[in-house]
Amino acid sequence: MDTFARQIARYHTATGRQDAQDVQARRLIWRSFDRTIGPWLPPDRGVKILDAGCGEGTLSLYLQSHGYTNLEGFDLSPECVAICHRMGLSFVKQFDLLRLDAWPGSDYAVIFLMDVVEHLPKQRAAEVLENARHKLAPGGYLIIQTPNLGSLMGSYHRYYDLTHEFGLTEKSVRDLLALAGFERHRVEVRPAWNAATLLGRLREVYLWLLHHLVFLAEDASRPRVPTKNLLVRAFRPA
Repeated sequence: MDTFARQIARYHTATGRQDAQDVQARRLIWRSFDRTIGPWLPPDRGVKILDAGCGEGTLSLYLQSHGYTNLEGFDLSPECVAICHRMGLSFVKQFDLLRLDAWPGSDYAVIFLMDVVEHLPKQRAAEVLENARHKLAPGGYLIIQTPNLGSLMGSYHRYYDLTHEFGLTEKSVRDLLALAGFERHRVEVRPAWNAATLLGRLREVYLWLLHHLVFLAEDASRPRVPTKNLLVRAFRPA
């Protein structure tokens, strides 16, 4: 069994990640979601939402707690799928994102790809995002969170996980989405400010200052997003 397959088989255990089974961890993660994706959640709680590459199901639980009822999700790791089922997310299935075109659902108002794109083979990334675009309803949108290689911590987070295949900047993520058929003016990229504590907020201020000081030496092409992750929203035209 190769390295990727070994890690995916026991992804939660191999990475030592927190999950929503821990009440304290859940509270902090959900407060982070309030800041990151909260402003982008659709007002209609009945719309179809796909949590693709859902991991241990923390996002799906968060959406359920906010009243969203028409949820679907999948993950490649059997261990993560089992955790989802233990937490009551019986709709989560084991499925490979590389086969998204074969996923039976469609017409989603929102598709989440949170901390997923960086795990794709770069040669297949545009194809997967194009398939995601086809799965959206008219006016629907894709939400991506992915490590920001334009940040001061970019290299660290690029290699933080053994299954990370490549990384993106605020420019290259727009280029990738354009290759997938999204119109550039319908792609929004912003920082993933996600601190859930006072100390975390102070770290964010420090990061913002440090980023701007370091990149004073760069020209107009310098990265504008200082956070370790990029948040991206890409719309399918109505």
